Amino acid sequence: MAQRHPWQLLTPFQEATQEVDRLFDELIHQRWGGRRGSLEDWAPQLDLYETKTAFVLEADMPGVNKQNAVVTVENGDLVLTGIRSVTHTRQGSNFFHQERRSGQFERRLQLPASVDPERIRVTFRNGVLRVTLPKMQTNTQIKTQTGRTTAE
Repeated sequence: MAQRHPWQLLTPFQEATQEVDRLFDELIHQRWGGRRGSLEDWAPQLDLYETKTAFVLEADMPGVNKQNAVVTVENGDLVLTGIRSVTHTRQGSNFFHQERRSGQFERRLQLPASVDPERIRVTFRNGVLRVTLPKMQTNTQIKTQTGRTTAE
């Protein structure tokens, strides 16, 4: 979409096009099952990946203090909860656009059966929460991509 000056007047067609773009963007980025107007005004974005020995979850939490981020395991779910407070400086200025949100959040992810909940490690650094979910150690044999059998 072409950039325009914030105070440039739009034709009705341009306004309708812009509104459709905004709604489509909201649909794409809103979590499935999310509720508008709930306590979840903001929720951290997550990356989840797998290594040979663990699953690793990384959550962007800008503006969240370490003591306000809580990680628990409940009924086979990994639960991230907390509070984000965004301070807005309003003295002597007017807001024209505001996207940063504050509020409570909760994210739930079902843990795979192969995760050892007793060895979960959590670190918080530079606004990124990292949860390492070690896999259960087994004596089973697995086949590698080369076709050789190795003990895990």
